[in-house]
Amino acid sequence: MKYMLLICVDKNIKLSPAEGEAMGSTTERWVAQTGKVRLTGGPLRPADTATTVRVRDGQLLVSDGPFAETKEQIAGYDLLECDSMDDAVAVAARHPVTVIGSVEVREVPGAWLADRLAQGEPAAPGTIRYMLLHCLDESAELDPDLDAGLPGSPAQVTQDAWDEDLEERGIKLSGVRLGPAAQARTVQVRDGQLLVIDGPFAETKEQVAGLNVLECTDLDQAIEIAAGHPTAQFGTFELRPFEDFE
Repeated sequence: MKYMLLICVDKNIKLSPAEGEAMGSTTERWVAQTGKVRLTGGPLRPADTATTVRVRDGQLLVSDGPFAETKEQIAGYDLLECDSMDDAVAVAARHPVTVIGSVEVREVPGAWLADRLAQGEPAAPGTIRYMLLHCLDESAELDPDLDAGLPGSPAQVTQDAWDEDLEERGIKLSGVRLGPAAQARTVQVRDGQLLVIDGPFAETKEQVAGLNVLECTDLDQAIEIAAGHPTAQFGTFELRPFEDFE
């Protein structure tokens, strides 16, 4: 079974150069120690580089900043393949960020990775890699025509065409659907004590429901691609550029 680790840190945290270097080295060791359990992952640029995309009544709405104004923001991700949620939590508990932030562990019922991403290849020259976070209010009732989870619905047909087009063009490098946020586990280490809390890292109306990794020429292309997904009509997309990926 696959599990997503959403790496979350306080957006206002300040690490000294020495602390930042130590955290980077410790994270590299964690990546090496996870071996084949870790399928892919990478750090994101700060939350203030985020762009939020919505489509309402046919109008594209673009704003600066993350989808939710919370103290902790997603700073990266790791995709694991483990035998159980308990095993994934055990891997998350060894992540160095748990000491200063949180790691949200989510079951992944469906995932697709392009070979280039699975093999850790860098972005193509002249492109930027973005994480596209799909953020939804899971308690809201959807119009069946907008529910991309219903086979044959207009939304599902649109999403299938969106997926196929981006995969053929080499823009979409991953597609990951997450299990319900209510089933998440949040892992922290405080004063040397491991804390495992039921639920997501942030109690917000909208929660991350899935993500894609896109390879685009620029932010304008990434926004155009996000706006073409049916989820943009009722949810929110957050676009975040990666730091040096893999």
